[in-house]
Amino acid sequence: MESGLLLLAFLSTLVTVHQFHIIQAQEGISIDCGTTGSYVDSNNVTWVGDKGFVTTGESINITDVVKKPINTLRYFPTGQTNCYTNIPATKGRTTLVRTKFYYKNYDENYSPPSFDVVYDGKHRNSIAMTVDSLFSDEETFHYSEVIFAPANENISVCLVRTSPSDNPFISSIEVYRFDAGMYDDLGPEEGFILYKRNAYGATKLISYPLDPYGRLWSPKGSQDYPGLIDLTTSAPSIDITGALNKPPEIVMTKAMSGDGFIMSGLNLPSTLLPVYLALYFSEPQSLGRTQKRSFTVFLDGMQVGSHPIVPVFGKATQVVLRDIMASSESQLVFKSTDDSGLPTIISGLEVYSISNYKDHGSGGGGQSGSSNNGGKKKNNVPLILGVTFAFVFVILWSAFVVSILRKRQNAMQQSNKSPTMSTGHIGFWSLLCPQEHGIRTGTSPLFGQETVSDKIDS
Repeated sequence: MESGLLLLAFLSTLVTVHQFHIIQAQEGISIDCGTTGSYVDSNNVTWVGDKGFVTTGESINITDVVKKPINTLRYFPTGQTNCYTNIPATKGRTTLVRTKFYYKNYDENYSPPSFDVVYDGKHRNSIAMTVDSLFSDEETFHYSEVIFAPANENISVCLVRTSPSDNPFISSIEVYRFDAGMYDDLGPEEGFILYKRNAYGATKLISYPLDPYGRLWSPKGSQDYPGLIDLTTSAPSIDITGALNKPPEIVMTKAMSGDGFIMSGLNLPSTLLPVYLALYFSEPQSLGRTQKRSFTVFLDGMQVGSHPIVPVFGKATQVVLRDIMASSESQLVFKSTDDSGLPTIISGLEVYSISNYKDHGSGGGGQSGSSNNGGKKKNNVPLILGVTFAFVFVILWSAFVVSILRKRQNAMQQSNKSPTMSTGHIGFWSLLCPQEHGIRTGTSPLFGQETVSDKIDS
């Protein structure tokens, strides 16, 4: 009996503590527009047809394209707005939604259409493809992305006609749920609309499963920035836990380096927009004690981060900037500090405009999730203390339960030997809380010889 109680208490402890450490599987959905049924691609991603998500439009197969999901599409020859609805999502959890558009002259008009896509009725992005899309190969497609926190358990994606002569169309919809803490600079009603996401030093597109959160990282390097060089880390692995946005490790293994370089052309429009900027760094070399790499980054004169950036070998550093207006004329300027003996570097960059912009009042500069530099981090002390106290409480409670049950068991055994005892039926909670169930207690070692007049069911 005693061993059974101890086992029960131990299992109760394990279950309670485990509740603090549940890691939910990555959720999301991939919709192949214009097709039916489902299939699993080479990356082990399950794609489903768009039946059940849309009731308008017409589907078409692109005959000379074999790669899924871009070999089918749905276009909308009628209606001002056509929507995909009931797309499953996680309420309140930061989510990435990507739409892809592979034209390939499917309509034989030799004129790529322009239209808008609206995510969840709030976040609008304009789709404007160039004539290059007439001749693009199967690895080249136009896409749009937004990051936001859904207000409900499902979301919508709507295609809006902006020209009477252009028919909106869509090739696929992808939804990826982010972990808690990622892109935590996002306001409750805001959306981050992607304009640029680069992996510097990379030679090919980085996507799922190398990035488990489904982000697409375009390769950029010295061939795009004459005078700069590409670097590869000598670290056996990169710890990305210091970067809240969790850039994929493969992005952090490469870097682009140069003395005081300038980045122009952030893919932003000519009009000023509120932006969110995230930069990622990792020191590629194991530096000696006399070596130092330290630099600052400025966007149109506004410093990114509150301190100079000092990348750490084998670790990822994230620096962010939001609440600043930027445009196609904006520039990122990298400048070494006076005490730095090594040139500036960068591994990754993300540029977003902010939809439904709410000024956070930060005034621009700030660091988030950095592994150094005194960046703005979430305080995990309350969580750690909470888990610790919960763990201790459960252990003490389990010990208390075992002790009480043991005493009650002994008392009942003693009372069963007494001819004057009449206990009736005593339930489990009666033993734990005797006074609440009419059982009087005292200091007498003969506890249990008191008569219980009412039967208590367990």
